[in-house]
Amino acid sequence: MNEEILIRFLIHRCTSEEIKVVDQWIASDQANADWLFEMERIWSLKDQLRFSDQQEIEMAYERFMSGLQEKDKEVKTIRKRPVYLSWIKYAAAILLVGLLSTNLYFLVKEKPSAMNMVEVPNGQRASLTLSDGTKVWLNSHSKLTYPAQFSSRKRDVKLEGEGFFEVAHNEKVPFVVHADLLQVKVLGTKFNMRVYNEEPSSITLAEGKVEVATNDNEHKVTLRPNEQVTYSKDGGLVVNKTVNASLVKSWTVGEAAYINKQLIDIVVDLERRFNVHITVKDHELNTELFTCRFKETAKINQILTLLKDTRKLDYKIQGDQIQIYKPIK
Repeated sequence: MNEEILIRFLIHRCTSEEIKVVDQWIASDQANADWLFEMERIWSLKDQLRFSDQQEIEMAYERFMSGLQEKDKEVKTIRKRPVYLSWIKYAAAILLVGLLSTNLYFLVKEKPSAMNMVEVPNGQRASLTLSDGTKVWLNSHSKLTYPAQFSSRKRDVKLEGEGFFEVAHNEKVPFVVHADLLQVKVLGTKFNMRVYNEEPSSITLAEGKVEVATNDNEHKVTLRPNEQVTYSKDGGLVVNKTVNASLVKSWTVGEAAYINKQLIDIVVDLERRFNVHITVKDHELNTELFTCRFKETAKINQILTLLKDTRKLDYKIQGDQIQIYKPIK
């Protein structure tokens, strides 16, 4: 049996033809099946060790190497044992063990994981699950940068835009979300983080507890459920203790709620959500406050009609261009 095919079989890279070859090789002799089963068991240690701490990895590595030495003594003593039918199989075993040892070595040394990035354009949303089980929802015009595999010592990601996080609990390894101006540190909780450029940042807590700090660590606050902290360079950190977190995260299911929101903020959200361009012709409308809530199926014209019903504004739609202006009396 070609040892390279066996290696590809263990790492799930075989072609359909190669899988047939391996199946035939297994069926031809029970000793072949036993040998490959043992190799699969050893190889699986690599993935199991990803979720262990460094001390556990080192102990497992020592046990593994001791086992190899014992197995080597057995092979030398019982040279006619049918499990090692030819030097090719033995060479394959050495090569597989070498690959596994290399992987274990890099796990022990905490080799940096490759970085992934998810970028969500206007008019869309996305969700994903990170390697530790943390779930993330990303709003329109948002970007998340994260490692393909968290290490045993840190769980750090970077957010641009807006995201809702359901963080898998781990008391030993905090989960930290970095942004341009702020960072949020949690052990396991649910929170919304909004950090669009050129807008005040906000963190809203749904469950548990979060620590919010400026990147220079000069200012820091701890939030409780249904509390929100906003931050701007001019205003600093401001805590609001009377926020409905369920409304803040309603965007994750396609809904939206604006409670006494200025029109200028609503317009920015609608532009991202529907990938349109909105011009407010009468600038004094920008600071007008509006309250409305709509479902996932709502169209842009339906939402604008809700705003129009307040009799504070009117609108005109031409393709993806929208104009908002004072109603003609």
